Amino acid sequence: AKCCFWLKIVCLSLFCAVNIYLFVVSCGCNYQYELAKEHIKFRESMPTMDSWINSPFGKLKSYLFNVTNAEEFLSGRDKKVRLEQIGPITYYITGYNDILNRTKDSVTYRKHRYRHVTFLPDESVSPDILNKTIVQFNSVLIGAAAKAARFISIASLGFSAVTVNEPLFLSDSVYYFLWEFTRPALHMMSKFFPLSNNCGPLYNALTEKEEVFTVNIGTEHGVENFFRIQSLNDEHLIQEQRHRAIMDESCPMNVQGTLDNSLFPPFIKKNTSLNIMASESCRVLPLHFQREEEQQGLNGYRYVLLRPNETAPECLSITNGVRLPKGMFDVSQCVINEAPAAFSAPHFYGSSYDWTEHFEGLNPNAEEHEAYILLEPTTGIPINERYRFQSNTIMPKMSGFSQAHLKKLSHMIVPTFWYEFEMGQLPDFVLFLMRANIKVTPVLQPILMALQLLGAAWSLYALIRL
Repeated sequence: AKCCFWLKIVCLSLFCAVNIYLFVVSCGCNYQYELAKEHIKFRESMPTMDSWINSPFGKLKSYLFNVTNAEEFLSGRDKKVRLEQIGPITYYITGYNDILNRTKDSVTYRKHRYRHVTFLPDESVSPDILNKTIVQFNSVLIGAAAKAARFISIASLGFSAVTVNEPLFLSDSVYYFLWEFTRPALHMMSKFFPLSNNCGPLYNALTEKEEVFTVNIGTEHGVENFFRIQSLNDEHLIQEQRHRAIMDESCPMNVQGTLDNSLFPPFIKKNTSLNIMASESCRVLPLHFQREEEQQGLNGYRYVLLRPNETAPECLSITNGVRLPKGMFDVSQCVINEAPAAFSAPHFYGSSYDWTEHFEGLNPNAEEHEAYILLEPTTGIPINERYRFQSNTIMPKMSGFSQAHLKKLSHMIVPTFWYEFEMGQLPDFVLFLMRANIKVTPVLQPILMALQLLGAAWSLYALIRL
């Protein structure tokens, strides 16, 4: 009986001490913050690691513009080009992040954005859409013409000789325009200049390029700097735009401190500075907080990538000698053959360009054409993304050409195609962990602290009664 008495005292004392200790520790910490510190250590055993490794994942939807009045425009009967949107042409994209090196405060990985590309006929505008015949601007012709227009007349004569058999409009399949777009003139010019023979936008956009990121992990950098980029291909500047960044330090080409858009720091505030390295645009894009929005049972912060009538940075405000309207920025150093191209929102949404002067058939609106990212602010995990950008050929004054059909394009901004990347739904177990952290942990901490206090009080009361 005496042994049992002392055993009770020891057990009750330990139980009391443990509960007091846990209560004191809980008073000085935040369970969510402690979980975040474990998350930013980015261990291979992390439950969400597999989801990150096999990212990005989602649907790539492409849209082309079918010219429905090509003959009427060429003959002069119609003053405007009538466009008909063709799409979506939908593919499922799965990427892969290959970890090359890991330390306690950084991880280096090679990003394969388009490891698997699968056509989804049932999620496209029609199952046989790739075989549909459409009419498009001859982007090889108008791109070359736009560049030649800046040169002296003898260069324009040389251009005319090379492109003499190139029509302004081409009729071919959707597959041809997306994947196999090549022309005799382009083949001839490629013999003398370092040009790609295939100008298909998907063929070129989905071609892998070297992207080796080194990013912050671990607690030494602070939670707020998790996954911010240290270097891209061992450099701080985007290689294609290095000359611009050297000439203008304000040019958004320095990737240091930006994010690769796969993961963001936890505990994001509405005014947290967030910039992403946008590989497709060869630039750094700032995220602008727009509003709160609920999706999949989670409250998120919605950020837009391009605000309506946003003025481009000075270094990206001119394409091929033409100052761009608001809502556009130059991508000529980023696209195939350095074509005179600029990105805008689809259908020129949010642009000051008066497209109605040259075109019919467009319908710009925020719901279909605004690019945004929806972030869950506590975890910093994206829960939805809609990248939407339109590639346009910028035409200068074309009066130096003898061809009447080229003169018609003076000061026109020709939309070639646009795309939307729709992020796939997060795996169920990732959503479960996010909901547990966001909704359960804040409620669980005070309950556990109350139980710890009650446990300590009960054991102390039991000791006194002994």
